[in-house]
Amino acid sequence: MWRSLVITCLLVLAAVGGWFGRGWLGESQRRAPGTEAGETVRVARERMVQSVKARGIVKPAPNALVRVGFPMPKDVARRISRLPFVEGDEVKAGQELAVLDHEDLTASLEQLKAEAAVFQRRLEGLRLLEPLEVRQAEAVREERKAQLDHAKSTQERLFAAASRSAASAQALETATNDLAAAQAKFEQVTVNVDQVRAKFRSDIATLEAQLEQAKAAIQNIEVQVRWSTIYAPFDARVFAIHQHQGELTSNLPSNPVMTLLDPKQLQLHVYVDEADFGRIQLGQSVTFRLDAHPDRMLNGQIIRLLPQPILQENVVYYLAVVEVEEEQRSLLRSDMTALVHVEAGEKEAALTLPLAAVHSRPDGWYVMRRGPAGPVDTPVRVGWRDEGRVEIIEGLSEGEEVMLE
Repeated sequence: MWRSLVITCLLVLAAVGGWFGRGWLGESQRRAPGTEAGETVRVARERMVQSVKARGIVKPAPNALVRVGFPMPKDVARRISRLPFVEGDEVKAGQELAVLDHEDLTASLEQLKAEAAVFQRRLEGLRLLEPLEVRQAEAVREERKAQLDHAKSTQERLFAAASRSAASAQALETATNDLAAAQAKFEQVTVNVDQVRAKFRSDIATLEAQLEQAKAAIQNIEVQVRWSTIYAPFDARVFAIHQHQGELTSNLPSNPVMTLLDPKQLQLHVYVDEADFGRIQLGQSVTFRLDAHPDRMLNGQIIRLLPQPILQENVVYYLAVVEVEEEQRSLLRSDMTALVHVEAGEKEAALTLPLAAVHSRPDGWYVMRRGPAGPVDTPVRVGWRDEGRVEIIEGLSEGEEVMLE
């Protein structure tokens, strides 16, 4: 009987000792590394930053993605003869991206230029010949005008003489007939001068129209030749290739050749829990680490707060758009994930203690201070908390010592 009682007592003591040992282990794990229970720390004034933690994803800005294609005439399809890039390649502004087969356009262009040159030479020849032909016709008209004047003078002289019976009627009749013939010849050469001028005006106008038509056709084909080559509109990264060398392409908006990404237009979309969204404001500074570059701390600023809620796993989030500092954007890639800290507030000289120096009860927060009879719990009112520290609003003054638990 005594033996059974002793064994029972030993089992009870072992169980109680194990419970206390587990309790002490829990306390040591709760304390901050490098601290021991019973150590004291002083209340100090330090700068505190209230931050909101969230996850973020790198996304292109609304104008960051640009789809490029060949702006060819409607209902025209041509084959891509050159497309040397693949997704991820870097391109410079003005760099040739892709080329269409345009040998037929080049041949047509040369033919039209030759025709235009012929029209130009003929036009120049007519413009040189026109004044010569007109002057020649005008010279004939002047000659006929002199003959007309002479015939008119003769007829008038004989008419006066005949009235005095100093000239015969036959001589007057002959002079009158000569005057009529001279008048008819003068009128004919006058019409001829007008016809020469009209013919040159018509021929020159026709050639000018033909030349302008040829120039318009040349310009149209030159535009098509220029359209046969795509150039990068800005420094970019090839985001997607939609067509490949050797394929037929058209000018349909839904049929671009490639999509370019402006790496300077990548932003960070931060998913903020609705419980924290009230502390987020435009212009707040942001620090974050990309999962792809955990050793780099990047910086940015909130530039936009989107109103649409996002529901994920029964949690409501709101998006805050962050503009990353320009010199750090080269590290960004679309859809990279990041751990984000938003600076929601700052206090330059807050009274602070390590978190290990405070503990909570149902009725509030307490710290332990040394007393004559041992540690004494002292109530305090806490405020902000950040990495390993807590703000003391009431209950302690700067420089007072408290015990670590």
